[in-house]
Amino acid sequence: MYFNGSEWNSSSCGKFTIIGKTDRCNRADPYLYRLCKFEDGTIIEADISNIKIGNIKNPNYPSVYKVGYIGQGKWLGKYNGKATKEYSTWSHMIRRCYSEKFQVKNPTYKGVIVCERWHGFQNFCDDIQLLDGYDKWKNSNGYELDKDILCEKMNIKPKIYSPDTCIFISKRDNLSESTSRRNLTGLTYIGTSSDDKKYEFTNISKFASDNNLHNGLIHACIKGTRKHHKGWTFKIKQ
Repeated sequence: MYFNGSEWNSSSCGKFTIIGKTDRCNRADPYLYRLCKFEDGTIIEADISNIKIGNIKNPNYPSVYKVGYIGQGKWLGKYNGKATKEYSTWSHMIRRCYSEKFQVKNPTYKGVIVCERWHGFQNFCDDIQLLDGYDKWKNSNGYELDKDILCEKMNIKPKIYSPDTCIFISKRDNLSESTSRRNLTGLTYIGTSSDDKKYEFTNISKFASDNNLHNGLIHACIKGTRKHHKGWTFKIKQ
């Protein structure tokens, strides 16, 4: 039944063909395992009980948000039943860029992509070891993968996660960068001080920090829910 050349169907990764036996032994049945080849050429080892019910997976099949795949290599997605740090970082990156449900709640990620090489988990793990901040990320919980700093520096649009555009930065710095970006609306504002001097600016957060003001109260003045803040008035430049 499990002869070479016999074709089977997996439950989630398409068809595969048994191409031979393996050297792996089982005390109860020394012929339990087979080599299985998927249509894309990927070869894996599987036992006949899982072959029978189609419960085998192609590691190169894009099963993570229809884009990402684990691949074949030394990097593990799970260890002792728990997702590895590498896998969590990789899968969350794929999710941000390719989950429509996620982007409904986080529209700033619409259009952001992951380079084709990083669709593969093994490639991602190999490459991030060379990124700035990797050792700090690896040895602590206070660092995150960031693509915004380098993409903005190189004026890359749409933004992309790749070996050339990513670094690891602290969560604190990432939050600060994110806050700064949220305050870059593309609009120009006019702030008028208590001594009637006028200042133009585009970054509310930075202007507030430079002048010992509160960015939330500046927003309130611009929206008209507050008349002034520490003697300052604010409006959008027409």
